[in-house]
Amino acid sequence: MRRFLLGALLALTVAGAASQPGAQPLDLPAITAPALAERYAAGVPGRQFLALDRSGDGRAIEVVGDLAAADTVIVFVPGTGYGLAQFDDGTAAPGGAARALHTAARTLAPDQKVAVIGWLGYDAPEMTDPGVITTLPAAKGAKALRTLVTALHPKRIALVCHSYGTVVCGAAAPALPVADLIALGSPGLGTASAAELRTPARVWTALSGRDDVFRPGVRLGPIGFGADPNTASFGARRIPAGDGSHTDYLHPGPTLTQITRIALTGHP
Repeated sequence: MRRFLLGALLALTVAGAASQPGAQPLDLPAITAPALAERYAAGVPGRQFLALDRSGDGRAIEVVGDLAAADTVIVFVPGTGYGLAQFDDGTAAPGGAARALHTAARTLAPDQKVAVIGWLGYDAPEMTDPGVITTLPAAKGAKALRTLVTALHPKRIALVCHSYGTVVCGAAAPALPVADLIALGSPGLGTASAAELRTPARVWTALSGRDDVFRPGVRLGPIGFGADPNTASFGARRIPAGDGSHTDYLHPGPTLTQITRIALTGHP
């Protein structure tokens, strides 16, 4: 079944798979049970896609759980190199991360109404793309992320952001109605401190022992990502993350459990 579903996603990446996805904002349905059911029925069988962009590398927004009934929504924002072809490639990919977080949430809070969104709503830059060392792709992604969060409000919302996705979340953060912003393996949130994000959210960071993410520690115009958010001086709340590598944060274990608990309750 998993091969069939992944094959259906791969079939969406036809000619021009290395090109950029469409520039138009993804069309989101109303967050109601009838509208969501209609949208899911139009997508990939067995999956719940809020939106799909089949052009180029592709964009997609997938829901795990009952979004219409959920009181709490966790939104996972991935980093570089993801398109439809990589949507389920491990727990740092949008689909894999959404499933890992939802499974952990059901274990921690079986009676809580929780949905998780794997959000590939922006053109995540490739590592070979010069834009990957700038905030320019993040600025475009932030606009799209704000649209999604606004549509979900007033549900309790937590952002779990990974790698370059943390740059996107940092750009989207000011005044966004989010309870918690959790940055995993972050190269920077685009500011010199957590206070400069101007967000009502609690800001959390995690950096594992073998994570070699590039952290320039500066920003010159659009180049660089600001101060290293994983230091005490940045002012974020820090999450112990063990000794995993850059893509291991949401593997089953204590780090995933703590991240999920924070996303659900605001407390480690």
